[in-house]
Amino acid sequence: MHQFRNDYSEGAAPQILDALLRTNLEQCPGYGTDEHCAHAAELIRGEIGQLDAFVSFVPGGTPANILAITALTEEFEGPLCAADAHPTIHETGAIEAHGRRLLATHDPLGRLTVAGMQPLWDAAVANGNATTRPGMLYFSHTSELGYVYTRAEFDALCDWAHERELAVYVDGARMASGIMAAGSDLTIQHIAECADVFTLGGTKNGMLFGEALVVSPRTARGRRAIERLPYLTKRAGQLTAKGRVMGVMYEAAFDPTTRDDDGLVLYWQLAKQANSCACRLATGMAQAGFEPVLETAGNQQFFWVTPEQGERFSEVAGAELQVQPDPTGAGRIVARFVTSWATRPEDVDELVTFAREVTER
Repeated sequence: MHQFRNDYSEGAAPQILDALLRTNLEQCPGYGTDEHCAHAAELIRGEIGQLDAFVSFVPGGTPANILAITALTEEFEGPLCAADAHPTIHETGAIEAHGRRLLATHDPLGRLTVAGMQPLWDAAVANGNATTRPGMLYFSHTSELGYVYTRAEFDALCDWAHERELAVYVDGARMASGIMAAGSDLTIQHIAECADVFTLGGTKNGMLFGEALVVSPRTARGRRAIERLPYLTKRAGQLTAKGRVMGVMYEAAFDPTTRDDDGLVLYWQLAKQANSCACRLATGMAQAGFEPVLETAGNQQFFWVTPEQGERFSEVAGAELQVQPDPTGAGRIVARFVTSWATRPEDVDELVTFAREVTER
């Protein structure tokens, strides 16, 4: 059976591989100083509507988070983030290892809220220099549990941060999925206009690896980050000698000649395919009797299952199992199913058929 473990099990989309093959024998300068990286950055600036944005390419999501957070904050500051945010549960203390303390709220399901941040801010103000000072907001789009932020929610977070002179960083490892989620009113242009830093993930959207780190020069923290990032990237060991590989992949993903009838370049098309299959999966799983943890149109889908059902889904379909407080008290756990650019409708249908078998046992 097709595996729904994650969205980076496959290699790369054919169009991305074609671009790598076409340019394979080119001799390029190293460390991202080549013409492909420069052109890819130019294409990204045009796509997001911010022609003065700073764009650099780093190999993975955790390095991108390390660099963004350390560049945006002082040594005595830290990022406000949800308790289930990626840096708090899946990065093995990487942010703390680089000298920044995570300031986690009690927000559930990885979704950051103003109500969750306010007590931490109040405590920091009350305690002064005896407390790590909040310097920024961290949240991912989509969230760690697949939540797709609305424009109103995003604006509320940005407004709250800007009123306190805090930076806003949006981890976009699955940015493409969030932007292409059905019914979403939050655009990449709006994120680029309001956030200090965000990423456009490639690892989880059809590339072999790579994240585009985008920084706004319109804020003091953004300008400071731009000045610091080249040094921090080298110090963190994330300056890739063959940076041209990422440049070529992003150049292909944002190539304007790939636009479809809806005006979408390849980058968004790949996510649209993944999301479409995820929504098909959500409908089928619900019809098979499984309750979703939350309703989402992104490419991650989460369902309540019994431990026994979870083991079957994990063994046969590669579902990732998570322990979350079961509101019913029945001891259920959560199974995560992830679709990618390579997932086909027939793969989903096979999973749904299996899910019906699981409920009948």
